[in-house]
Amino acid sequence: MTKGILYGLGVGPGDGDLITVRGKDILSRTDVLCIPISKRGRESVAYTAASRYLRDDVRIVELLFPMSRDEDVLEEHWIDAARQVSALLADGETVTFVTIGDPFLYSTFGYLLRYLRRENPEAQAEVIPGVSAINAAAAVVGVPLVEKDERLAVVPVPVDEEELKEIAKHFDTIVFLKVSAAYDQTLEMLRRIGLDEEVYLVTRCGSAEESWTNNPFTLRGEDVDYLSLLIAKRRRPL
Repeated sequence: MTKGILYGLGVGPGDGDLITVRGKDILSRTDVLCIPISKRGRESVAYTAASRYLRDDVRIVELLFPMSRDEDVLEEHWIDAARQVSALLADGETVTFVTIGDPFLYSTFGYLLRYLRRENPEAQAEVIPGVSAINAAAAVVGVPLVEKDERLAVVPVPVDEEELKEIAKHFDTIVFLKVSAAYDQTLEMLRRIGLDEEVYLVTRCGSAEESWTNNPFTLRGEDVDYLSLLIAKRRRPL
């Protein structure tokens, strides 16, 4: 019996043109496209980016991963998703799980793969890297993330201020992800620790709604989109 294969495919920040050549090839021949969703009926940025490369007869499977901090609830959905994918692979299907950014950088794919290997240790899987929002955002604002011997930190928000102070001591550039969770608080912390001279906010990078500013402090008190990040750089003498 022919066994199927699972591809974890990063579609980049949202612009279909940024999907790799290998990624486009896999999308064009996949039998089943798995789309991670947090809520039924919600728009999938990953699907929108990938859709132009899909066959007309591709089967779409939505895998529900709710936005919850309850580990038992989350595990229930990871197990269910892994079993669905395992059954598809047993039928010999080529299955592609699409995710924005890169599959191994703060992505749902890592969890799926872990539970799939528990469910089916012999399952074939391959990861196709994607352009991360971090790299794409730096390209949008036209600023190098790090140069020479500089160090880069990636920090999900919210973050404790004492922890941030320690990070700032050792890293030259800090990228904050999921900033909508504590936007104003993050900016205030940056101001208090003296890392507020060069800060960029990038929202919906790679989409038609893309925007950015080098003065994110003017947006305090406003609702910031979930797909937003901050880049804070320590200014160095020229």
